[in-house]
Amino acid sequence: MMFWAHLSAFALIILGVGIVYLIVQAIRHSTKKFSLTIISVGALLFLGSLAGFFYAAPMYGGINIERSDYNAIKRATKDGKALSKISNDATDKQLYDGSKAGKDLRKIVKSIPETYDNHTQRQLVIQSLPTFTNNEPGDSIDDQQIETLVRMSANVLSKKVTPKDEGSKGQSKVYEQIMTDSGYSN
Repeated sequence: MMFWAHLSAFALIILGVGIVYLIVQAIRHSTKKFSLTIISVGALLFLGSLAGFFYAAPMYGGINIERSDYNAIKRATKDGKALSKISNDATDKQLYDGSKAGKDLRKIVKSIPETYDNHTQRQLVIQSLPTFTNNEPGDSIDDQQIETLVRMSANVLSKKVTPKDEGSKGQSKVYEQIMTDSGYSN
């Protein structure tokens, strides 16, 4: 992230030098080709640094998060969407996809370090997801319990990925976006 900030500052310096040089060339009534080249290079560097900022720090729920956390959220929402389709009248494919999604969501939650704030929810999700998502056709499925586990997973994940300076409002925005993307309404 700091690289993009340095590149942006460097680009603005080059852009400023190009503009000053253009003014000097205009006063001297000489060719402006070289100063326009400097300005265009500065502008391209600045646009490149903006693109780098957007790649390095994507927005999720209106909050800037790290790229690795963004990828984990995308995996979790994909799994949440598959789990939201598990019900008593689900097809074999939906049950199979839900089982795989439950295992993957468990891995994601398990990879999050345990803290005082997430200890209970994290342990419940890790222990309960395989139990409630390994279903065979004809099994009685508690889709309310699955939704609760997905919500707990989203809560644990949102606490981890939200920067500390965003506070509980930022965490709430990320949580709501995860739940919306997973197919559950708030």
